[in-house]
Amino acid sequence: MSFTLYNAPQSTCSQRVRFVLNAKKIAFAEIKLDLLAGDQLKPDYLAINPNGVVPTLDHEGAIVIDSSVIIEYLDEVVPTPESFTPRDPVMRARMRALMRFIDEMPAAAVRVPTFNLAFLPRFAAMSEEKFLAFAESKPLRKEFMLTMGRKGFPQKEMDAATHRLLRTYDWSRRDALTRERAALG
Repeated sequence: MSFTLYNAPQSTCSQRVRFVLNAKKIAFAEIKLDLLAGDQLKPDYLAINPNGVVPTLDHEGAIVIDSSVIIEYLDEVVPTPESFTPRDPVMRARMRALMRFIDEMPAAAVRVPTFNLAFLPRFAAMSEEKFLAFAESKPLRKEFMLTMGRKGFPQKEMDAATHRLLRTYDWSRRDALTRERAALG
């Protein structure tokens, strides 16, 4: 089987997929995209991922996008030596609910401070016209970029993101305690 992963090293979504590929001992070719240079918005990449985001997996010509979908796909097409998908339907439903929670809470929340830290100097140096053109070029993250603007997310957005990350930590701690209590009977 031949796998090629289009990704960016600093992307948390890319990191999730690389983790699974490595944990499952799946050999893969890697095409690293420079997000600051806009590689994800070039026509050749948009042809395989019209959302203009990373990661994208090419499995012998079958294109799979979105990190959560890629992770589930990998577990289906390469179930051994390590399977991350429970056999029990109830446990599998819980796993999928957890994946959706991660996508909705911590993954979405971490984008706000990450974009402020990683991209703000570049955006601040752009003219307003150039920044608006850049934001307009983002198929999936246009509104996100426009909210960020050239000056970054306001403190209110940063605080809300931090609060969502703290809620995630609290939720995971409570969930771990609940599972521990259930195991003890």
